[in-house]
Amino acid sequence: MSDVIEQLMKKHHSVRRFKQEPLSEATVKQLVQAGQSASTSSYLQTYSIIGVTDPKIKKALREISGQAYVEENGYLFVFVMDYHRHDLINEQVQGDMQSSFESAEGLLVGTIDVALLAQNMAVAAESLDLGIVYLGSLRNNVARVKELLNLPKYTFPLFGMAVGVPADNEQGSPKPRLPFEAVFHENQYNQDKSSKVDALKEYDQVVSDYYSKRTDGKRTETWSQQVANFLEMKQRTDMLDELHDSGFVQK
Repeated sequence: MSDVIEQLMKKHHSVRRFKQEPLSEATVKQLVQAGQSASTSSYLQTYSIIGVTDPKIKKALREISGQAYVEENGYLFVFVMDYHRHDLINEQVQGDMQSSFESAEGLLVGTIDVALLAQNMAVAAESLDLGIVYLGSLRNNVARVKELLNLPKYTFPLFGMAVGVPADNEQGSPKPRLPFEAVFHENQYNQDKSSKVDALKEYDQVVSDYYSKRTDGKRTETWSQQVANFLEMKQRTDMLDELHDSGFVQK
């Protein structure tokens, strides 16, 4: 890996304050085409991207998300798992393909395709000195997002991405990630509990120190505390129903 690519990836952080400078059509196309260069399972290309420029739609999506940067950015992308075009192919060939994209495997294939596409776009954007932030908060009201974006059956809005020129007062920085040893397992998963607990304790201190330094001691929580606080909350319990309504996970 070249030093340029390594440094680009390591400096990534979520940007939540943008200058009100819209992306050009050429830049939008460049980013989308970079995304399309990502690997796609079996060449299925199970994705679509909605570029949102209508102020009314952006405002409505902001209300769903609760985040100002959904509306205040250079450009807003919404990433959609899309088997609608595959359903059209099915009609044309008079085939029997629904069982594939209605299955749990179809859901996994579609979400992985979208994630690979989006991350390619994120890296491409950051290579242009743009900032990005992912927007899983659009799933706060999937039904409303589908309505706003006129999404047909066999599509599902997975997440958004706000992109733009970082504001002058944007002071984000990369958060420390888990150590290599915690995430990499050779040949088999390392289930040694004591070593994992020790590694978590060390990492918790690293994260606590990071927050303390960035906030002058106002935040000192550990990663474990953050994880516990988040996962103890019941998140979007309607998601399976929304997937069913869109035609997915039918068996």
